[in-house]
Amino acid sequence: MEEKNEEKELILCSLLDAALHGELHEDNPADIKQKCEKIKQQKTDWKSILSIADNHRVLPLLYDVLEEILPENGEDWKRVEEKSIQTVGQSYRLLFMSRYVTGLLEDAGMHTILLKGSGIAGLYPVPELRKSGDVDLLFEDEQTAQKAGSYLLAHGFMAEGGHQENHHLTYISQEGIRLELHSALVEPFDSQEVNAFMKKCQKTFFENRVTENVMGVDFFLTSPPYQAFYLLLHMLQHFLRSGFGLKLLCDWVVFWEHGCTAEEDKIFLNLVRECGILNFACVVTEFCIRYLGLSEQKVEFLKNQGEADGMKDESYLKEFFTEIMESEEFGEAAPERMVAMRGTGWMDYIREFHHQMHLSHPKAGRYKILYPILWVRTFFGFVYRNRKLRGISSIAILKNAKKRSRLVTKMKLFEMD
Repeated sequence: MEEKNEEKELILCSLLDAALHGELHEDNPADIKQKCEKIKQQKTDWKSILSIADNHRVLPLLYDVLEEILPENGEDWKRVEEKSIQTVGQSYRLLFMSRYVTGLLEDAGMHTILLKGSGIAGLYPVPELRKSGDVDLLFEDEQTAQKAGSYLLAHGFMAEGGHQENHHLTYISQEGIRLELHSALVEPFDSQEVNAFMKKCQKTFFENRVTENVMGVDFFLTSPPYQAFYLLLHMLQHFLRSGFGLKLLCDWVVFWEHGCTAEEDKIFLNLVRECGILNFACVVTEFCIRYLGLSEQKVEFLKNQGEADGMKDESYLKEFFTEIMESEEFGEAAPERMVAMRGTGWMDYIREFHHQMHLSHPKAGRYKILYPILWVRTFFGFVYRNRKLRGISSIAILKNAKKRSRLVTKMKLFEMD
């Protein structure tokens, strides 16, 4: 009998557990072999499972695990092999582009920190199989990011047309590789206190810049507690918009399995407390323990922090599991997925609308006298883009936002210590 969709998702999580922990790269423990053999003998709908994995952009991670399970000449294995070969090629292109660009900018006196991508891929059992789409570089401030952009234009890069995000500029190399120059850690949140804290943290990221060897190439990264903090911020940014899926959670698993010192754990804990995202850290971590095999010992310091026990509630975790699986990579498959708010009351809708106004009009939004005009423009822009560009009604978006916001409410985001 064919598995229900949730059963397929759980099988995928079990396969990722094996892949992320590298069992099949080392001693092939008997229990892992038995699990693989059991899955192999089941009447498993591999086409659907591989599609779910592909939608979450984690299919290549399963290469070594599925090599032990899928028939060598079957269509399913060919699909895995083809996607993995593409990912390995892309990984090396991004790796060497990252090295070229960071070297170019460092020589010109512009310091960078490599974010995500190759920086986190080096923690995977097979780094080349971690799918990345672009190169992300953090700069000390907006002026340095703009200066770097001008410098890249002079060296053959092109500015990407269309909308530029509030926290990064985008450029395209002659080979078609996308570079994001981050002038801020993340897009502004709806809390001025948190945004001020983010700005202060950005300076600290550079004060804790370290050199790490990634796949044989040296890069400047930030130190482990700040890297963990950024990974969490990146997840939160997507969570409060269209959502995020298994790929970013896999990053979370391999980071903590790699291990931090007690002092580094303490620094990270202080960061998430001060930012007001401790409960979000707890639920993300509990998900990874429950479904992706993250060792509880590696994250013992989070136990009993904040409202960790509430984040372990079965019904809440099941809702969060559904949210993650429906999001796929970044929630782009469902047009009604646009935003999640910190609550479901009218004040939460008003706060989010005002926040969207500031995101849409970052410069004009500095002048309170312009607020009425900007609110009108934001409202009609919202309705127009939903109907004409996204092909979805504004009512459907608001209903989805309310549903997803129930998850956020319990996290008590941005309630800073």
